[in-house]
Amino acid sequence: MNLPLFIARRYLLAKKSHNAINIISMISVCSVAVATVALVCVLSVFNGFHDLVASMFGHFDPDLKITAVEGKVFIPNTDAMRSVRALPQVEAATEVLQENVLLRYGGRQQIAVAKGVDSAFERTVDLGSVLIDGRYALNEGGTDYAIPGIGLASTLGVNASFTDPIEIYAPKREGRVSASQAATSFQIEYAYVSGVFCIDRPEYDANYLILPIDLVRNMLHYDAGEVSALELKLKPGARVGDLKQQIQQRLGQGFRIEDRFEQQEASFRMMQIEKWMTFLILAFILTIALFNVVSSLSMLIIEKEDDVQMLRSMGASQRLIRRIFLYEGCMIPLLGAVVGIAIGVALCLVQQTFGLIRLGETGAFVSDQYPVRVSPWDLLAIFVTVVAIGGLTSWYPVRSAARRWAVTMPKAAAASLLLFGLLATASCSGGGGQSADDSHRVSVTIEAQRYFAERIGGAHFTIHTVVPPGQSPETFDPTPQEMMAVARSRAYLRVGRIGFEQVWMPTIVEQNPHLQVFDLSQGIRWIDSDPSAHDQHAHGGGDPHIWNAPATARQMAENTLRAFCLLDTAHTAVYRAAHALLVAEIDSTDAALHAMLDTLTHRTFIIYHPALTYFAQAYHLKQLAIETDGKEPSAASMKKLIDEARAQHVRVVFVQREFDRKHAESVAREIGARVVVIDPLSAQWKDEMLKIGQALTK
Repeated sequence: MNLPLFIARRYLLAKKSHNAINIISMISVCSVAVATVALVCVLSVFNGFHDLVASMFGHFDPDLKITAVEGKVFIPNTDAMRSVRALPQVEAATEVLQENVLLRYGGRQQIAVAKGVDSAFERTVDLGSVLIDGRYALNEGGTDYAIPGIGLASTLGVNASFTDPIEIYAPKREGRVSASQAATSFQIEYAYVSGVFCIDRPEYDANYLILPIDLVRNMLHYDAGEVSALELKLKPGARVGDLKQQIQQRLGQGFRIEDRFEQQEASFRMMQIEKWMTFLILAFILTIALFNVVSSLSMLIIEKEDDVQMLRSMGASQRLIRRIFLYEGCMIPLLGAVVGIAIGVALCLVQQTFGLIRLGETGAFVSDQYPVRVSPWDLLAIFVTVVAIGGLTSWYPVRSAARRWAVTMPKAAAASLLLFGLLATASCSGGGGQSADDSHRVSVTIEAQRYFAERIGGAHFTIHTVVPPGQSPETFDPTPQEMMAVARSRAYLRVGRIGFEQVWMPTIVEQNPHLQVFDLSQGIRWIDSDPSAHDQHAHGGGDPHIWNAPATARQMAENTLRAFCLLDTAHTAVYRAAHALLVAEIDSTDAALHAMLDTLTHRTFIIYHPALTYFAQAYHLKQLAIETDGKEPSAASMKKLIDEARAQHVRVVFVQREFDRKHAESVAREIGARVVVIDPLSAQWKDEMLKIGQALTK
């Protein structure tokens, strides 16, 4: 059971002594729900308009359009092009030749785009469904016909079945244009109007004229077979993205393949920008609404002061208490988000089915009702945004309250009481003794110790690490589950002087008289902190990171062997053989590091937390630490460090994964070095040592 979540749920649902807290909490839920409904509806309407515009372009734009990257025209009768036409997903292919021309009819004239198409155009693009006058015909009985957009037809004053043809002027490709004899510089063709189309897109309706491709070729003096584009219609169910990649592979990089959205990239990109800008505006409104959470959570924290004191007296850590109220604060936006999304989706489905909200009754719109489409990705984005903003607004009052919570009993005493209760429970439920599995469990403080313990005793013992990966052993507070695991262990292998052990080992030893404790630092000469240097340590009595050098690692391995031989005398030969293999691996790592580091020119490096003191001494390197006495660096200390780093030509700044990188990155920028993230606490001891050495040599 997740204890903080269980308590937070009870706090949210239970009736408070001050009814105002319930009212503010419900107001918070309602405000989040309303903002979430608005987000769902607005984004769904944008999706609906996106689909509506895409369907309108579908009457004129093909599913895929192939054009040349260089030049205006290409030959579509190559083997590669024929293989594209023969693809099973391709239903039809149309050859297109397109150019700007001048149109004249009577006393009117207009610049237009002449789009020459072949006989397959009618099967490629559904133009027949948008003809508002006449019929679809481009060539009958040797007579050429044209189909203009409604805006172009209105400008020229033409309509279907007019007896006079449109005059089409195109500059001659050969020769020069003469200003004195302009008429001789143009090629003139004629075409009768067979129909008029209307797509309700000004860029098409007012500019395009559909013509037979042979007429356009003759007018522009292009060779037979030359086209400016090849337009493809795909069969239903074809996957456009996969087919694009397949066609690109066949044609190579000399051709551009565009889907329907890429052909109208500017229009669709603008719609996306408008959509997400609206999303940001509504998210800002949501943020303001979520400030109600700060009020309700602050009042709840004040009301539950007695509960907090009781939990602390039972041994609950400050982290656990913070999580209770943080979960409480997150539940409010979470509940509002779920309710808001449900209502928003329901409203969108009603609009999609019945079209209750209309654009107008004049018939001037393409659709008489607001189009909507609910996207699962939009719902996910909305949910994540609401929960994230809610979590951030909950963090501030919890953090402020944590500073005010008074400690009613020392941590060690609280831990003793908690361990006493846990051990009493364990003894009542487990018969008072260790199980067979518990008798083969050994606890260690950090993951780096597990590297040595598992290599030597892993065949007969289970190794349990108290401080989990990613946590600092200087500040880690163990959970009740961790303490139960230690209590059920047969032995504890301690590092020696690490911060966790200095705080918690007296309590662990006192509450677990059966536990055999072995100190792996025996025989190791401690390196004391130098108050005048940058690598000061706050551990008291010496740097505790003794595992970060092969020489001290060998001594730790020797002490680990001694511990397992005392714990299990029946398998000493197994442990000694495993120890010999481990020492050989340590020696090979040491040799590899000497080969990398002995010839270094610049032998100084920077590290955030001074964890490589023994490593630096072993290979005659100099360590400069950003952190001083376990505290954030001051401006003066940073300047001193940077000046010394420049003088020493430092080229690498190490930072441990459990620490913030901002100071390390700041120093690296100042001195022109690179930041390398390391994990000296890792259970992969050999790999981490070699990684550090390689970083210094690059």
